[in-house]
Amino acid sequence: MMEQTRSALLRLAQELEGRSVGKFPPERELAARLGTSRTTVRSALDALEREGLVHRVKGRAGGAFLTSVHADAPTPENARSLCASRRLSRNLNTVMGVPQMLQEQGFQDGTRVLSARLERPSPRAAQILGVSPDRDVISLLRLRFADGDTLSLERMYLGDPGCRDLLRTHMDSVYEALRCKFGIDISATDESIELAEVSSSVSTLLGQPMPAPVLKLERIGYDQHERPVEYSVDLFRADRTRLSVSTRPGHRV
Repeated sequence: MMEQTRSALLRLAQELEGRSVGKFPPERELAARLGTSRTTVRSALDALEREGLVHRVKGRAGGAFLTSVHADAPTPENARSLCASRRLSRNLNTVMGVPQMLQEQGFQDGTRVLSARLERPSPRAAQILGVSPDRDVISLLRLRFADGDTLSLERMYLGDPGCRDLLRTHMDSVYEALRCKFGIDISATDESIELAEVSSSVSTLLGQPMPAPVLKLERIGYDQHERPVEYSVDLFRADRTRLSVSTRPGHRV
């Protein structure tokens, strides 16, 4: 487990270096994001310090700092390195949950469930799902991590009343839970993507300075019977996400 955590922190170090960010998040936060203990995180940071990649400072203003990043790095250079940082490749041709995407691309995925409950849907969600605005549906709000750093914030509504027991299951991969436990296979989606600004509270959750833009992805998920069962809005950090799409002659996307 320590070696897996060390590998995740090493990838995070490369990501932070690419953005000229010199300090790791606190140990407690890293442990929560990576799903491990503070002792394991501390041991992994100790290993990186022995390798000369990190130096530790004690005290209130202390923490784990990258030896390769200097606080006075010039701003234009920061912008160039931002483009070169490692990003999640979001393939628009595939129907896949975020955890599976991350795992297939060598990231260690993490999820923090901010809320999971039954509540009235938004007007847009009610219209898409074909439900009454006065009827409760499943509402999930989740923060996603890649190698311990924030990636996206997701609001998901599920309109099928038969899957309400989902609230009693693990919330990391909803698509997998829907398929395995409720026989609902999200097999097709309609997605739209635009650049957006967010509120200060969302910016804080994503670890983004104001007014950094995000990629706003609106998604309608259809089950194997072509019924709209999911309506989601994802906010992806633009500095950590690359969109890709493939087309072939005679292939409609």
